Amino acid sequence: MNIVKRLIISTTSIGLLLTPLAVLADFKSDIIGSCQAYQQGVDKSEINACKLYIDGFIDSSLLTEDGVVKPKAMIERKSAPKSDFLKRAYKTRILTTSSMIKNEDAHQFCIPLEYDRRTIASRVAKSMDISQLETKRLKVVLFDTLVADFACR
Repeated sequence: MNIVKRLIISTTSIGLLLTPLAVLADFKSDIIGSCQAYQQGVDKSEINACKLYIDGFIDSSLLTEDGVVKPKAMIERKSAPKSDFLKRAYKTRILTTSSMIKNEDAHQFCIPLEYDRRTIASRVAKSMDISQLETKRLKVVLFDTLVADFACR
C-alpha cells in the first residue's frame, strides 16, 4: 500500500512540475502563430496576441531604458557638434566617453510621442521578420525590429 501511495505522489509531483513548461511553450507558439496570421492578413481582429505581446514588450523596454518615448521634434533634432575642448574634457574626466563624444543617444530606440500605441504595435507586427525565429529568440527579433523601425537619430 505504501509503495502504491509513493508512486501516485511521485507521478503527481512530476506532472505538476512539467505542466508550467508545456504551458510556456504553447504560449510562445500562440504568439508566433498570431504574428504570422497578422502578417499574412488572415487575422483581421482588432486585438490579437501578437500586438498585445509587442505592447507589453515596449512597456518593459521603456522601464529598462532601452527605449524612450519623446516628441518627434526631439528625436529628429540634431545636437550641436562638441568642441575640441569638450572632447578633451570628456576623455580626461569621465570614465565612459564614447557616447558623449559621438553624440549617440543612450537609448536603442525612440518612439515618437505623437504615435498611437496600436499603430506602433501594428507596424512592428507587420515589419517583424518571422523567419528569423528559427535561429533567434522572439524577444531578440522583436527588439531588433523596434530598433530598425524607430531608430534614435
